[in-house]
Amino acid sequence: MKFIFYALLIALAPAASADTFILKDGVRLEGEVTGEMDGAVLVKTKYGSLTINRNDIAEQKPAAAVPAPAQPAPADAVQVSTPAAPAEVQTSTEAPAELPAPAEEPAPRLTFVTVIPSTSARLLVYYENGVAIATETFDAAGAQTLTEGAIKDGTYTEYYGNGWLKTVKTTLGGKTSGTLKAFYPNGKLQIEAYYLGGAKDGPFKYYGEDGALLMEAEYRGDKLNGWKKEFDAAGAVKSQAYYDNDQLAEPPKPAAAAPEAPKEPESLVTAKAISLARGERFAFTLNGKHIGKVNLDREYNILGQDGKVPDGTVRVYSAEGKLQKEFVFKKNAITTLRVYKEGGPLEAEYGYKDDKAFKK
Repeated sequence: MKFIFYALLIALAPAASADTFILKDGVRLEGEVTGEMDGAVLVKTKYGSLTINRNDIAEQKPAAAVPAPAQPAPADAVQVSTPAAPAEVQTSTEAPAELPAPAEEPAPRLTFVTVIPSTSARLLVYYENGVAIATETFDAAGAQTLTEGAIKDGTYTEYYGNGWLKTVKTTLGGKTSGTLKAFYPNGKLQIEAYYLGGAKDGPFKYYGEDGALLMEAEYRGDKLNGWKKEFDAAGAVKSQAYYDNDQLAEPPKPAAAAPEAPKEPESLVTAKAISLARGERFAFTLNGKHIGKVNLDREYNILGQDGKVPDGTVRVYSAEGKLQKEFVFKKNAITTLRVYKEGGPLEAEYGYKDDKAFKK
């Protein structure tokens, strides 16, 4: 019988004639008694009539009596009043004490309770500071069928009967949003999921009581989208399947790897940059001997070149040891110039035609 009234736990502002019922299992609700027969009490609540077994009631408190309004005195009545003695006036030369700052109001305590009145339904009852404020009803498939009351934004917690944390989640706009975590009675994490607007949207993980990962899946819009994997006790994948909108589907084929560009041979040549009015001069040396030079303008066009530089990549570093440029020589001609941000990533890459630089 107690599952019947669990679905109506919300007790908002009761009627003036409402009684308070405290049941043997600790549930407290308010309503107006409309009849009693064969050991059952018929109570009218905000959500309709509710039948309670008289044996389940631990205490019934009648509605508090409402004092009758004061009657106005007759028009011709004479009222006599005795003036009160003047209060003694006290004076003080001390400075008034500083008034204490008003205490901040504590944040409301938001909790919820999961009730399963039958195998085909599930009910969540939301509380603020111990007062029920809203309910959500879900069918056997987990779809929400009814919401009553207003679910405030905030973080809600659910506890086991022994006081251990059971579930913690956040609501936004009346819907579960963000990370939801559920725990076993021993305190170990059981479920870690991500919600958006009341629907699973993101990774979902399920753990055993020993902390081992048993299942992981990917959701989007409350539907399986992506891989669902199950693991054995050793942590190895024992089964996996790919889903598209809750339907089994062929997994996407891995993209073909791009062919690697042929690596340029490393060069033992070193280079030194010298700033000029029109650009830069680069002097190349090998084993301590000068072997050639190149002059570039500000657009990296080749203004002049002499000497002979062997094939390969020649790097130019700043005085602080940061890579600035890379020359690629082939048959004593510059085929590629790479310009780097100071100590950072590649900024631009140039090729050459008739000594003119162009961006690749």
